[in-house]
Amino acid sequence: EKDSLHERAYLTLRRALILGRFRPGQRLLLKPLAEELGISVTPVREALQRLASEHGLVNDRSRTMIVPILSVSRFREIRDIRIELEGRAVEAATKLITPGDIGKLEEIQQSLLQRRQAGDVQGALANNQAFHFRLYQRADLPVLLSLIEGLWVRIGPLLTCLYEYSEPVASREHPHVAILAALGSKDAAAARLAIANDIMWASGSLEKAVIALQERGPDD
Repeated sequence: EKDSLHERAYLTLRRALILGRFRPGQRLLLKPLAEELGISVTPVREALQRLASEHGLVNDRSRTMIVPILSVSRFREIRDIRIELEGRAVEAATKLITPGDIGKLEEIQQSLLQRRQAGDVQGALANNQAFHFRLYQRADLPVLLSLIEGLWVRIGPLLTCLYEYSEPVASREHPHVAILAALGSKDAAAARLAIANDIMWASGSLEKAVIALQERGPDD
């Protein structure tokens, strides 16, 4: 039972990082998290320590867990690795994708745009994550998918700043449109280029956020 509670806390908190439900510099307090999850503090503490070992969290001097604020150089490193790994996943997925898969991705993209227009940041981020990972899962490369998830644990919190530092984009100009077009034509090279362009499109705004967060520092 203890192992089960630990795994539940770990997976819940890990997914929260991937989805951007915690922001960079946020302090994660043990008791409130345990109350929210409806379990004791021990499995939550173990889950936080496990996430710290994966570089999803860091310990500060008061031994409080903090969502890390990336440096510009670390952000760029993660961005470049994402381009390589996610590009490989999309390339493989393009060969296996079905019209039904593409239809579902189009539905997710439409929901993303609607949430963005309504100012629902968390909803838009959830749809963005769903779009990317539904596509990557289609590649049927579980080791690669695990590596991509590890990168999103580290980059997910920063995505909460994306819309704060970026201008609205017309629906037909959104980078996901090019991805969908490449998938529809079964053009693996174009799909790989489109996912790279998507990551680079966001990186300009995210780098501005990194600089602002570095100046502000962790939450009090």
